[in-house]
Amino acid sequence: MKPFATNHEELIHDVSYDFYGKQLATCSSDQHIKVFDLDSINNEWILNDSWKAHDSTIVKLDWASPEFGKILASVSYDKTIRIWEEDLDEQHRSGRRWKKLAILNDSKGPLYDIQFAPSHLGLKLSAIGNDGVLRIYEALEPADLRSWTLTSEISILTTPTASHLQSDFALAWCRSRFSPEKLVVCALDQGFIYQRDTSLNKLILVATLPEHGGLIRSVSWAPSMGRNYQLIATGCKDGKVRIFKLTEKFSSSRKKKVSTLNHNNSNNNNNNNNNGGNDNGNNDLKDYNLDTNLNSNESPNIDISIDLISEHDDHQGEVWSVSWNLTGTILSSSGDDGKVRLWKASYSNDFQCLSVVSAEKRD
Repeated sequence: MKPFATNHEELIHDVSYDFYGKQLATCSSDQHIKVFDLDSINNEWILNDSWKAHDSTIVKLDWASPEFGKILASVSYDKTIRIWEEDLDEQHRSGRRWKKLAILNDSKGPLYDIQFAPSHLGLKLSAIGNDGVLRIYEALEPADLRSWTLTSEISILTTPTASHLQSDFALAWCRSRFSPEKLVVCALDQGFIYQRDTSLNKLILVATLPEHGGLIRSVSWAPSMGRNYQLIATGCKDGKVRIFKLTEKFSSSRKKKVSTLNHNNSNNNNNNNNNGGNDNGNNDLKDYNLDTNLNSNESPNIDISIDLISEHDDHQGEVWSVSWNLTGTILSSSGDDGKVRLWKASYSNDFQCLSVVSAEKRD
């Protein structure tokens, strides 16, 4: 590892690589976004540009597929999504190289996560924030990226979270071209999978993730790369990295089975201690109702089952981020221990830690 100075004045909240790994974007509480270019000869990151992008803390960044150009999206506690495009005619480090294309301000609360959809679905992006609403936007005219249309708006929470309580929200798209359009949305300590019903032309809830013991800090959907099943990983406040296997079975029935692990005990009505006694503010999660109405969850010909196949607490503290590599074979996780752990499945599909990367400086 080779550290480099970003010169942000406050805490860095997110780091995002472009598709080729040649550019790196960072965002911070200092309300600035910085983009760096990789000097492959000297193996150094060179500042491309830095600019004040929002009016509050910037928490998440994502790059669009390169076929749409050099497009970057950001979300902030100022309740806005902002879309940026690199202007190659402007000088590096001028503060003008990245042009603001659009501001999307439908959110009623601070935003937490944003992600572009896989390119085969078109130029779409999804975002979720403290108001508990999943919003999906689409650039219907890719030639005019200043115009975005709100195509879906789904209430994940029936009531927004209180400002004095900890909360977290995350989302990830399914990247498979051979599976119906779907994404996973995590709100507080629960995860939900939505899939587009082509007959209704809208996203419907088709499955829920098994229960977690605290706020879900991060979620990542693995590229399938020819597998006949999907993998989803989560990082949680309870200190565990979890990996779920999602299997789709085609059938003639339109009735959807919503499979949830450890959710069969209908007598377990009192989930007040779902954090195992953790007093980090998560016991108040029971005060919020999640919109889990499954009456309309019909999606023709596909049944979905979800199984927990791996669970690890090696970080021995909160897990803040999980991310799959481009082939969906290696999962990286980071947590309060200041280490990045790399996980890979054995032949028996049992995930094991194959490497630990420490950010600590060595003499």
